[in-house]
Amino acid sequence: MKFGVVATCAVLFFTLLSSSSYAGKLLQEYRGQADQYHHAQDYKKAYKAYFKLAKIGDHYSQDRIASMCANGEGKRADLAEAYAWATLAAEGGDEELVAKRDELLEQASNKTRAQKKAEKLKKKYGKLALEKKAAKREELTEGGACTNSRIGCS
Repeated sequence: MKFGVVATCAVLFFTLLSSSSYAGKLLQEYRGQADQYHHAQDYKKAYKAYFKLAKIGDHYSQDRIASMCANGEGKRADLAEAYAWATLAAEGGDEELVAKRDELLEQASNKTRAQKKAEKLKKKYGKLALEKKAAKREELTEGGACTNSRIGCS
């Protein structure tokens, strides 16, 4: 039940971020806070802050997590995990992020493991997965089944 509510909130937050200038400022503020934690070398807080944004589709934060995983900042270095997050970041189409993703795959000792991790993350936080969640949320809202309470939609 908790996961459903969290997922619904994330989709709603993502929808807000993509449709409002205020939300864009809020996104910049959250990124800035995460960047401050990272600059201060408080990697655990930075990772947590970037993760919140990364799981709602923020490519910048997904790239930052990929870098942190590659460098062992906030957790043990894991090139397969870094590649997985870089794959999500590259969904935005930025050529530098695509090149970084490809470089991380080349560096990974177990390319199959890295690709499996990437597919798992894409199913959960990828562009298509987030679009499906947003569409489902919109469908529930239009049908009147959503109460906007803490309980969620029926």
